[in-house]
Amino acid sequence: MKNNYLIYLLVIISILFRNPILNLINNFNSNFFLKDNNIEIKLLEEKNRLLKSEYQNLLDFKNNIKFEYNYTICNIMKNNYGFGYYIINGDNYSIGDEVINENGLIGVISKINNKTAEVKKIYNTNLIVKINNETGKIISKDKDNNLIIKEISNYNDISLNDLVYSTNDTYIGKVIKIKYDVLDNYLTVKTINLDNIKYVAVISR
Repeated sequence: MKNNYLIYLLVIISILFRNPILNLINNFNSNFFLKDNNIEIKLLEEKNRLLKSEYQNLLDFKNNIKFEYNYTICNIMKNNYGFGYYIINGDNYSIGDEVINENGLIGVISKINNKTAEVKKIYNTNLIVKINNETGKIISKDKDNNLIIKEISNYNDISLNDLVYSTNDTYIGKVIKIKYDVLDNYLTVKTINLDNIKYVAVISR
């Protein structure tokens, strides 16, 4: 009996206050969905801004690449700090292809997968390099990420600030330290920054 009384009371209230209740519901729905639409619009605007910024960065990179050989521009999908290589998109490359950014050589293609490729960072390549009329070999890096180059002769014309190139004449860096020793001759070469690289070009020769 008590339940029936409550039902009758609710029916009477809903009839008497029908319009105010409907207005309240409509106002709630309007405000809720309007707020939801505003959030969606802001998210779309932010996404559009990021896409425009990404496109401009890619355009700037392409404009800064000045090279006489054929090259393919691609983005770095993953920078594997622990293993000394990058992963880039695309697989239409050859093992040993040089990979550059707008400042110089950053590595070489070391492995080709399905739709991706691995790029050994330059300090991990053991590449033969040229300094003036001399040659040397990249062995490793120091704690400041400078290249260590060995297998050089004691008798050479290498000086501080001399430029270092690959055997294909791609810029690598400059000499910042020279050590000649009976047991351990080596050069320390300041290379380009290998961090925070987004786009690269793979050179095809």
